[in-house]
Amino acid sequence: MSLEEELSCPVCTELFTDPVLLSCGHSFCRQCINDHWTSSRSRNCPVCRQLSPQQPVSNLSLRNTCESYLRENNTRKERDREHVCQIHGEKIELFCQTDEQVLCSECKKHEHGWHKIHPLQQAVRQRKGKLKAALRPPEKILLSLRNGAGQDAKISKYNQSQVQQTERRIREEFKKIHRFLKKEEESRITALNEEEKQKRGKMEKKTKGRIHSLSDRLREVEEGMKDDDITFLQNYNCLMNRTTYTLPDAELNPVILNPNTSPPDVSVSDDLTSVTSCFRRQNEPNPLRLHRNRMVLGSVGCGDGVHTWEIEVGNSRQWTLGVCFGLEEMPIMQPLTPENGFWGLRRDGDSYRLLTTGMSRLNISVNPEVVRVKLECYDEDSWKKKRWRKVSFSDASSDSLIAQFIRVPLEEDLFPFVMPEKRSVPLHVVPANVILTVEQKLSFMERHRVLIDVCFYFVMAILMVMLWKIDKQGR
Repeated sequence: MSLEEELSCPVCTELFTDPVLLSCGHSFCRQCINDHWTSSRSRNCPVCRQLSPQQPVSNLSLRNTCESYLRENNTRKERDREHVCQIHGEKIELFCQTDEQVLCSECKKHEHGWHKIHPLQQAVRQRKGKLKAALRPPEKILLSLRNGAGQDAKISKYNQSQVQQTERRIREEFKKIHRFLKKEEESRITALNEEEKQKRGKMEKKTKGRIHSLSDRLREVEEGMKDDDITFLQNYNCLMNRTTYTLPDAELNPVILNPNTSPPDVSVSDDLTSVTSCFRRQNEPNPLRLHRNRMVLGSVGCGDGVHTWEIEVGNSRQWTLGVCFGLEEMPIMQPLTPENGFWGLRRDGDSYRLLTTGMSRLNISVNPEVVRVKLECYDEDSWKKKRWRKVSFSDASSDSLIAQFIRVPLEEDLFPFVMPEKRSVPLHVVPANVILTVEQKLSFMERHRVLIDVCFYFVMAILMVMLWKIDKQGR
């Protein structure tokens, strides 16, 4: 039985159209089984006569098979029509090697009688054989490429070898660089330690000299006190003068600068109290807008209380000084303004300005050689207990106020800073008469002890007078 018969309905003997499946297992066209049941008035199968009480279900598998068969059949018919001569309607069975055309028998008689003609199948076999022979070299090349035996594979292996060699050289070079950096690190650390040792030696020598001088003075005074009475009294004034020797004020509580905040072109002195600008390139932009460009900070921040220090600016015509918050979390580029945590005074030639957003200009008649910076707290509102800080700048020689900032926040410590901008002109930080002293918060009794004592004695006097009068009247 052919495939078309297998796919034909037993009732209409045509290819299934919308096939349905009965309970007995036989399939029919939906229309054919409905017509059969209508004419026979019973729901039996036309093939096996078995009753089918249930409604038939669509046979999707059979329907898909029939549709595929129809598509293939139509394709085959179209292909067969293409293999028929369009002129004579005869089947094409010949091939003209002379004109490289397929022919039918009528074409050979009329147009290709003297040409070299071959049967179609023979021509196909011959040309397929030639194609297979022509495919052998590419197939060998493909096999060689797949097996890694071709020229490209050799080049790839060579490239891989070159990469490995280059990688080894790179690693060796970087090992050399690491060794060099290690030696350079050790050399710089050694130089740093040697520099610290030299500075420490200078400071120790300086301290030992002062200790020796003071010890000699104390010994002279103690030996003078052992003299006889007449000699002692004769030498008393001289001995007293010897006891008035003290260390310089700068040795008491100086503002010690932090060299780690110093930029490369700013030099910090060995005693950490003086800074000098080493060089400044021409046409370099104003460094004021860059808060880390030439700024050197104090090593200790100032909190609550009164803090005073002085900065010797001498005849320098370019400098900036003041106080600021720490620089650890501040961005690198930032204007020096109170909004960004900077309160300072700047001199640029004959111009003096405050570090504000608008760079407020100041009128100063006398150029100060020593600027006194004072940081102190004050109560803005005695009821709300709101405390602020005030930063003031004054001429130390005349004690005249230059400018001041008020309402400076009290929550964070403020660090002194200096910015030397004139080459080879140092800025020297020295303590003032009151050096980093912390204001003592006295109680009410301590602040008004004298007044309380006066009131106490006044009340006691009144009581004594009253007691005297009472006693007098009693007598």
